Amino acid sequence: MPERTCLGCRSILPKSSLVRLAMDGEGRLRPDPSGRLGGRGAYICPDEACLKAALKKNAFHRALRSVPCVPAADALWEEIKGQARPAKA
Repeated sequence: MPERTCLGCRSILPKSSLVRLAMDGEGRLRPDPSGRLGGRGAYICPDEACLKAALKKNAFHRALRSVPCVPAADALWEEIKGQARPAKA
């Protein structure tokens, strides 16, 4: 089973239990529940604290090897809650 590291808490967990985020065509960081957005993905636990920790550390910039347009933490968390489900392995 593939494993990924949460950018917030650095836990190594099964890919299926994490939320994938990727950049859309406009360079905006978005949840990617289907895992279909192209390019690199970044993973966090489905926990708001992990999202905030990753944002505070600018971890998405490093993981995506790009500079995504990152919405405010609260807006991104609402989008994750509304759309994301753990990525399939």
